[in-house]
Amino acid sequence: PWGTVQHAIDQLQPGDTATVLAGIYREKLEFNSSGKRGAPLTLRADGVVTISGKRRIGDNLITIDNQDYIHVIGFELTDHLDVNDGSGIRIEGECAGIEIRNNKIHNIRGQHAMGITVYGTSNAAPITELVIDGNEIFNCDPAKSEALVLNGNVCNFKVTNNHVHDVNNIGIDFIGGEKSICKDLTLVARDGICSGNRVERARSNYGGGFAAGIYVDGGKNILIEKNIVTGCDLGIEIGAENKHANTTGIVVRENLIYLNDKAGIVFGGYSQKAGTVSSCRFEDNICYKNTSHKKANAEIWIQVADDNTITGNTLYGADDKPIVLAEKNAGADNRLIGNQYYNRSDRAEFGWRGKYYVGWSKFSAAVPQGDGAKFADPKFPDPDRGQFH
Repeated sequence: PWGTVQHAIDQLQPGDTATVLAGIYREKLEFNSSGKRGAPLTLRADGVVTISGKRRIGDNLITIDNQDYIHVIGFELTDHLDVNDGSGIRIEGECAGIEIRNNKIHNIRGQHAMGITVYGTSNAAPITELVIDGNEIFNCDPAKSEALVLNGNVCNFKVTNNHVHDVNNIGIDFIGGEKSICKDLTLVARDGICSGNRVERARSNYGGGFAAGIYVDGGKNILIEKNIVTGCDLGIEIGAENKHANTTGIVVRENLIYLNDKAGIVFGGYSQKAGTVSSCRFEDNICYKNTSHKKANAEIWIQVADDNTITGNTLYGADDKPIVLAEKNAGADNRLIGNQYYNRSDRAEFGWRGKYYVGWSKFSAAVPQGDGAKFADPKFPDPDRGQFH
């Protein structure tokens, strides 16, 4: 019996660790009991331990449903094939103290074939004290879902130091307002940190291609800092897809967003029939040439949003696209303060609430910029190869 990982999981008592030796284990696993605060159930890989889903029945490679204080550390999860709504790791219901660390998740194939999925489905209690750290997710087919997602009643989380790349939709997502996940629409992904992650080549295979590397859709009070996003449709997007949703309290700071296809930072509801974004801050980010696609928008693209602050950012645009584009239905109270703008053209373009300006002098005269704003070359060492200050 000790030849299977599931048998080891089933024996764990609070405070126990099951150490799995190197090898390939063709299983799909489920935790059916909980640890305790300070005494988790720990499943740890020793060497290269592969959990393979080949010819095994089940929606997920690892399932944690309504259990607490479980740690999963250091596994390779792969070959989960012909998926229709499944994940490498799925956490669901109401849970506390789950930690997912240093796993490699790949070759999850099909549709809605996700890497790590966290669904807070309970109105009574959230998924809380969640840590997702140091994982790599790649070569997955999450469309029309997300490679790494926290959705619904999820709070007090840390999503840190993960590497998500080569997926066919959104890289990392924090969602609220989907009744199919949590019926109480006020219980959204909230009060968490997204830091130190790297997202590359997250591009959507449908709808014209508008996948963000990192996305907040209806979440609240989330810090997004010190991440790197490159090669995606969009860099970082703060949106509100669902009608009447209001995404608030998001801080996007000190991120490096470069060489994405259609925009660097995007915020706002995509139309007046969707939700809105307000009381968010975008501070000290670097955006570099995020408009290579022929249908690209701008380094900063503002949609249906109001009362947001964009301050201290360095925005280096391409020569033939706007550096800033605020749509006509963007609110009047979005503020630009002390940003540095640049492209190599003497005809830099800016759009602000239906009016277009060619040249920094015209834009700065028409739209208040606050102290310290300037149009100047930041003199990055070799930005096309990812070398910035």
